[in-house]
Amino acid sequence: QLLKKCELRGLPTMVKTLQAAGDRAFVGDMMHSVQFLRYDSTSNKLVLVARDKNPRPVTCTELLDINTVAVGDKFGNISMLRLPRGADVGAIDVTGTRALWDSSREDATPKLETLCTYHVGEVVTSMTRASLVAGGAESLIYVTVTGRVGAFV
Repeated sequence: QLLKKCELRGLPTMVKTLQAAGDRAFVGDMMHSVQFLRYDSTSNKLVLVARDKNPRPVTCTELLDINTVAVGDKFGNISMLRLPRGADVGAIDVTGTRALWDSSREDATPKLETLCTYHVGEVVTSMTRASLVAGGAESLIYVTVTGRVGAFV
């Protein structure tokens, strides 16, 4: 049974991926890259907190931690994007009636920071976090359109 309904209109129209953790979500779009959303339970709203400043045709995403996401694009790149410090804290106005960044102006929304970009050379179709050795540290494992498997250790 659906108890509550909320939606955020105005996101790009070609949403490809969705990664969520707690009240946060990263939405990957095939034309405009990644947007970071947060659910505000007091007002039952989805709030746009930040977006990527570079347009990336996203093919896959993997949530690395609550503030960081790995993004694969159709040009063969894997990028790590992070929410800037303090961007999530100020996303709701103190009145609670309107999102501070909820504006039609593109420059009003904070931008996700690009930590690094690696050119794989082929379209990355999927990626996941996994441990290559039992009990070992996690790695980011990816596959490409031609069947190549790679890992960031």
